[in-house]
Amino acid sequence: MSEAAFADILSVQLPGATVFQEVYYKDPASRQWSENDTLILIDDLLFLVEAKAGAAATIASPALDFGRHAQSVQDLVIKAYKQCERFFSYLNSADEVPLYRRGDGKYEECGRLRRSDYRVMLPIGLTVESFSPFSTFCKDLTQVEPLLGKHAFVSLSIDELFVLKRFLPTPGSFAHYMEVRQVVAGIRRALLFDEFDHLGAYLKKNRFDQDLAGELKGGQEKMIIWDGMSEIVDKSFEGEDWEGRPFPTQDFPEEVQKLLEALDATRTRGWLLAESHIRDLGDDGRKNLAKMLSDVRPSLNRHPSRYFILFGDGEPLFVWLQQSDHKIDWNKVNAKASAAALAVNASNVIAVVAEVGADGTYRRAQYFTVHIPTARTEENAQIYEDAVRMAQPTRAMHLNLPKNASPRVKTKKPGRNDPCPCGSGVKYKRCHGR
Repeated sequence: MSEAAFADILSVQLPGATVFQEVYYKDPASRQWSENDTLILIDDLLFLVEAKAGAAATIASPALDFGRHAQSVQDLVIKAYKQCERFFSYLNSADEVPLYRRGDGKYEECGRLRRSDYRVMLPIGLTVESFSPFSTFCKDLTQVEPLLGKHAFVSLSIDELFVLKRFLPTPGSFAHYMEVRQVVAGIRRALLFDEFDHLGAYLKKNRFDQDLAGELKGGQEKMIIWDGMSEIVDKSFEGEDWEGRPFPTQDFPEEVQKLLEALDATRTRGWLLAESHIRDLGDDGRKNLAKMLSDVRPSLNRHPSRYFILFGDGEPLFVWLQQSDHKIDWNKVNAKASAAALAVNASNVIAVVAEVGADGTYRRAQYFTVHIPTARTEENAQIYEDAVRMAQPTRAMHLNLPKNASPRVKTKKPGRNDPCPCGSGVKYKRCHGR
């Protein structure tokens, strides 16, 4: 099997990725040279792919010798897992590690890698044949633990990659699915039959890992099996005209979809993190974001920039909208984002700057890091003063503060007939006061 299959099939989902084939390194434990098949680096995601042919498993037919077949599949998965485990241990052996290529019997350094650069690290075992449900059930084997205690192993087949390619056509959608898929791979006793069940659950429920974890939270259920989730996937291939029909996708309001498309078109560092955060939102969160964007964006006709922050159960989302023909004042952007974070008592914020044309088109969008001060000083006093003003309902027209927010500064709650502080123009009782 070609070691490049993963990157070749998913070339559209992995634009501009750095791909290493046949990566060599010196195992710190054995001091021997070891090899991995494919290492893919894109933005802050790392994919380590171990390709295995399943000849032994196919020789042993499950109909004739079920035990031997099951053991062969298990051995196949475990072998790929062990190779990934060895490489992840190598990554963890130093802050930065060298990578090597082998040529003419010599090992030459071809790159260096810092695990701290990657938010998501995905070890994947790739097979020619699909061995469901054995491959998806292997996560319950005692030998298969999340690598370095947090990076769960995922087993996929080449055929499954072709389906994922069709249903997850953008880098952001594919990356987010794989993030969720990895979380599910780390949840023992929560089983889905094959990759198409996982894909169907994602299309229907988005963060279906949270649903599974919730069902197991009580501790009484020994095992949860979800069945029939692949129906939405299976039906897409019915009929002779299936290739001409659009495949099901998750729903996003048009305004949010445009922002995602701008992030994908710009692709600066951190774009997949920003997309992941937005894609994490449920239906209400996506609608709230769309409403804030559509309410604030038209006001750029009167102001060179506008901003707001969405605050909920997870990390807040700070959005700065800028007229595309005005230069971005990054000092001002960072100061406002820091103040907004203080106003909603956030320890971390996902922040996006979007440049908007006169016709309302999102020209560019990019993620940026927000530095939130932990103590007031003479240098950052203005940020703290700005945070106090933002937390006041009369000055919070840019700020979307839901009922469960806890500002650092105590403020008076608006009356039910007062304008909502989120700036929607609707009475508080009909907006965030409901």
